[in-house]
Amino acid sequence: MKSPMPTFKPDVFAQKISKAGRIIEELIVEAEIESTIFTEHTSHQLVLMEEYLSHQKKKWVKIKAYLLLPLGKNTLSLAQSLLDSLFPLGTKIKILQR
Repeated sequence: MKSPMPTFKPDVFAQKISKAGRIIEELIVEAEIESTIFTEHTSHQLVLMEEYLSHQKKKWVKIKAYLLLPLGKNTLSLAQSLLDSLFPLGTKIKILQR
């Protein structure tokens, strides 16, 4: 039995589709500010993002996933701490600061 794709609504979602209609590549982004990094919503969204990455990998879809944050060393440190605690074995989610 196929596992259902998790319901995931990132802040930014984009797809590159082939002429035949096959998904070639996807981009997913969850954007947060420093004060919302350790909220239940953010943790839940990141866990769903990781599940979505795993699901799409099984379908051979190339996917890039980012946690978008404002600039700042403290913000980066908090976000890295969160990712490390949620995914002790690692994750494909990258932190992007702008």
